Amino acid sequence: MYYRLNGLVLQTKISSEADKQLTIYTNKWGKIVATAPGAKKITAKLSSATEPLTESEFMIYLTTPNSRAKITGAKILDNFSEIKNDWRKLTIAQCCIEICDKLTPFRSENKLKYELLCKTLKYLEQVKNPWRIFIAFTLRFLKLSGYSFTEYLKKENFNMNSKERDTIKRLATLSGKDIDKMRNFEEESQNRIMKYLNNYLNFYLPRPLATIKFLQKVNRRNIYDLSGNYFNA
Repeated sequence: MYYRLNGLVLQTKISSEADKQLTIYTNKWGKIVATAPGAKKITAKLSSATEPLTESEFMIYLTTPNSRAKITGAKILDNFSEIKNDWRKLTIAQCCIEICDKLTPFRSENKLKYELLCKTLKYLEQVKNPWRIFIAFTLRFLKLSGYSFTEYLKKENFNMNSKERDTIKRLATLSGKDIDKMRNFEEESQNRIMKYLNNYLNFYLPRPLATIKFLQKVNRRNIYDLSGNYFNA
């Protein structure tokens, strides 16, 4: 039976000489695995639409409800080119995608998660302070996944000053444009909140986020700090 649905490609693997195996977060079925026949070939019609960090409209074929999905057609809805042309924003987007992948079970529909992920990627294309958007995304995605960080702060005797607690509450509720324009949000405070969130994520994840580990290695090589500025290790 054929189905049409929108989805954002989280990751791809090569499943055969010419095929791709995709992990896709869809608007109707949640996270699924699907095979894209022949998509590995550069000239294939499915090649661009099945690349990571691409939202596409997929035509999917299923022999049975529990069988592996097969992609028979795809049309790109958004390839987030502004993100892919900016190394820093691309890395942040990959962090968002990895969080979505790690905290989401297969075949668990959640349209709010899908909308949050797509909206976050659109904001990342436009904003001047992308790490703020990442923090806001993480706070909201954790809440949708049942791991609310703000609730955790209320219950635990956490070593965090009142100003940072207030900043976290604002990040969890303000719109993307308002977050980008927030005043009195110093880089030092931003990096501390990032550290708190990373430690919280590590408590629930089987292993640390690969994208965060990559950033830490990059930082040691004098490339960027969390705010995107050059620095000396």
